[in-house]
Amino acid sequence: MRRFSFRLETLLRHRETIEDLRNQEFSLAQGRHDCAMRELEAMKAHYDLTVADRPTTDSAGQFDAPAIQSRERYLEALQHQMSQQQERVEVARMIAEEMRIQMVAAKQDREAVTRLREKDYEEYVAESHRKSQDALDEIASVAFQRRIKKLEGSSW
Repeated sequence: MRRFSFRLETLLRHRETIEDLRNQEFSLAQGRHDCAMRELEAMKAHYDLTVADRPTTDSAGQFDAPAIQSRERYLEALQHQMSQQQERVEVARMIAEEMRIQMVAAKQDREAVTRLREKDYEEYVAESHRKSQDALDEIASVAFQRRIKKLEGSSW
């Protein structure tokens, strides 16, 4: 009997390749989102540290207006950078979500063709069993006919 061959094997390989590419794209997008989140967290930690280092009114140190003004401008710049980084994080999250949706769609497309392949293979196996059984039935029938003829020939 002929070897099993799936009629849509090329399509299945193509879908598997697309699925792999979508997985890679999703991983890359997720990595970019994680990197952007780490940068934002580092900015927030630096901001909190800078705020914590502000001189208090209780300290006996001298009042240094230019230093205070410079620190406040620096804190405003940090806030602005953090808001921009937050926007980048949000964009990276949206891109990662879009890549996840595309990855899931590619997986579903591949699974649909895989199910077709499995169904075709099951039909192939059933047909193979049927043909094998037909061959065995034919052999048994011929053997039975020979025995009958042999018995009929010996009784005379």
